[in-house]
Formats: sequence, C-alpha cells, structure tokens
Amino acid sequence: MNGEIGRIDGSLGLSLQRPGLAFDFGPNERTVVRGGDAIDRRVTTSKLQACSRLLGVAPEIEIAIREMIPRHQGLGSGTQLRLAMLAALNHRFDLGLSPSELSAVSTRGGTSGVGINAFFQGGLLLDGGHSFDSQKTSFAPSRHAAGVRQPPLLARYEFPAEWGIVVFVPEHLGGLSGQEELDFMVASTPLPIEEVRAVSHTILMGILPAVLEMDLEAFGSSVDALQQTGWKRCHWSRPDVAPLHAVRSAFNDTQAIVGCGLSSTGAAVFGFFDAAESPDGEVEAALTRALREHGAVPGHLVCTRADNTGMKIDRRIPARSSW
Repeated sequence: MNGEIGRIDGSLGLSLQRPGLAFDFGPNERTVVRGGDAIDRRVTTSKLQACSRLLGVAPEIEIAIREMIPRHQGLGSGTQLRLAMLAALNHRFDLGLSPSELSAVSTRGGTSGVGINAFFQGGLLLDGGHSFDSQKTSFAPSRHAAGVRQPPLLARYEFPAEWGIVVFVPEHLGGLSGQEELDFMVASTPLPIEEVRAVSHTILMGILPAVLEMDLEAFGSSVDALQQTGWKRCHWSRPDVAPLHAVRSAFNDTQAIVGCGLSSTGAAVFGFFDAAESPDGEVEAALTRALREHGAVPGHLVCTRADNTGMKIDRRIPARSSW
C-alpha cells in the first residue's frame, strides 16, 4: 500500500473450513433459490443473476442453501458467493471453463488475490499485488478496480492441520464496504514505506518460516506484529473498531490462544491454538469467560481449521451436485 518501488496492493490470507458456503444445486426451468433466510435468498438470487449475465447463460438453476458465510465480517462472503455461483453455472451448463477463466470473468482480484485463490485451492496464500501505473493507477477495493487482472500468486502453503483457529463474529458490528471502504482506502494511502517494509519483513522472516517449521508461538507473535503496523494498524485505529479492543484483550488473556488479528476490514477477530494440546471445547469455554470478563460486545465463536483444498463439487447425489 505504498507504490514507491512500482507495485501496490499485495496480500496474505488464510482459507478456513468454517464459516463456509454450502448449497445443493441442480437444473431447473427457472431460477429457484430456497433455504437460508430472506436476506440469504435475496443476495444469492442477485449474485446468481449477475453471474448468469457474465457467462451469457440463463439462470435456469435451483439453489438450496445449506450454509452461508456471515456478510460484512471480512471473511470473503461476497467473493466466495460470486465464485460459487459462477462455478455452479459452469457445471450446470457444462461450459468447461477453467479456474483461471472463471477468475477472469468474476471481476474479482483487482486488489487482493486471496479470495480467488482461497476458493479454488485453499491454504495460506501470498500474492504480489499489481504494477503501479501500468495495471493500476490508484489504491481502491476490487469492486472499484474493474478491468484489473488478478495479482500473481507468489506462494501457497499447506497450513498445519494441528493448528486450530478460533473466530469471533460480533453480532452488531461490521467491516467496511462500498463507499465507506473506498473513502477509507483513499484517505489512508499511501502508507509510509517504512511500515510496508516492516510488514513485508514480518511475512518473509516471521509468518512463512513459522509455518514451514511448525512453530506456532513464532507464528502467533508474527500475527500480533502485523496488527501493529501498516494496513492493519490503520484498521485497528478506526473509531468503529474501538469496541473490538476488548475482544482483542480477551484473546490475548486466553492462555491457549496465540496471535490475534482482525479479518480484512473487520469485524471478525481470530486467533490460533494447538488443537492437540487444547481441545476446541476448552478453548471456546476459556475464551467465552475472558470475553465476559472484559465486557466484550456480543457475538459468537467458531473453532475451525484451515481449508487446504478449496472448492469441492460432490457428484455422489444422483441428478444433483452438492457443494
């Protein structure tokens, strides 16, 4: 988020098993979306119609929602739903489009490549951003960066299956989106190059070696360091994020948890734990107590693992495919 050496953006992200997106789909003579709540159905229908136009096919498909990713929590719900609708239509009409072709038509990836790569292959993902001037001329979210190609994937690692991940999703707080996100990005960039260098150093010499050497403590320390400089520092400094500082303190005070971060623009908060030493139930109970003691905002917890595979289509159900 600086651009002085000729590139902007660049992102690091991790794919999760939960919260996740799951639905059944099959052919129909018209558009049918059922399951979920009214907002789930409306958002899915809108995405389905938009993706049908992108692919040049009729939205003659039935979708039965089984699980949705919480919206506006920095968990990639919009990108994952769009890519899922494209993949379902590609399968429904036997279009034969490759992941790279679906990525290109999705109009996503104009800023971060994490969402697209998480969808198709999962894992811990690092991309190299975009060339300044030749590919992008300003700092802007993906939806405001139409026509910008997906950034190059620099590295993808299998995330340790032994490392648990706990996610706190607040009930009444959301991350930035739409015009608010654009305004914040314009006002906060370019970042000082010293901070960008510090972030890059932490990733190259902290995050990545810790994963390869299975050093959870070092990994957690590096996650904490990323919150204190650069783009994450900007987000933690937002007035609307202030209620999440008590959540962050609760994570830090829970002995089993190492590292605490804010998802994208928020408002979900995450941390990591050794699942072999601390069962999910114990971590959830301890963190619940800490949240109560710190007077944290209401929300719900999810203990999960990394997703190292990406999207799956299960063809075992006769005459219907299932995510």
